[in-house]
Amino acid sequence: MLPFLRKYISADDGFTLIEIIIVIVVMSIMAMMVAPRMTRFLGDESKNFNLVSGVIAKTYDDAFLNGNMNYLAFHLYEPFTDDSGQEIEEVLKRNNAISVLQRQDGIFVDHPREILKSRQFNDSFKLVEVLLSTGEKITSGNALVPFYPQGYSDNVIVHILINDEEEWSLKIYKHLKEAEVKYGFLTFENDE
Repeated sequence: MLPFLRKYISADDGFTLIEIIIVIVVMSIMAMMVAPRMTRFLGDESKNFNLVSGVIAKTYDDAFLNGNMNYLAFHLYEPFTDDSGQEIEEVLKRNNAISVLQRQDGIFVDHPREILKSRQFNDSFKLVEVLLSTGEKITSGNALVPFYPQGYSDNVIVHILINDEEEWSLKIYKHLKEAEVKYGFLTFENDE
């Protein structure tokens, strides 16, 4: 055995009881701070993020593989208010939900596939705004994200508020079918 290793291996020094207790207390405090956030996120919110990500991927696949022009509709928490007297299509009257829509005879209709049906969220998972790559910010009503048959969509960031306090962003990339979830409200300027 190497002489310098023998010194460390044969040493009788160990941790004192006080040192072990301090480490356990510090780790317990850290766990108490992190555990409530993790259990909340691993609950319904995690399912909702997985649901939205799955719908985005399926919308991309359906458009590309079947040659469909699909519109992923983010029905924001704040409903659209229009005092112009124009009639709003039924599928666009939803709020705090996602839908995959298609155009038929000049109007939007729900996608016929069951996997792409409309999904409603509860008030703990709020779709609050959508940022388009053009610089437009949509804070009420509907944001329609086109998914083209050629295999791309638009760059979009969706801001989601969890339990009225935690800010999350869902980013859709133009040429990727997988969306990315990040903590905090991102913009196109401050995204890494």
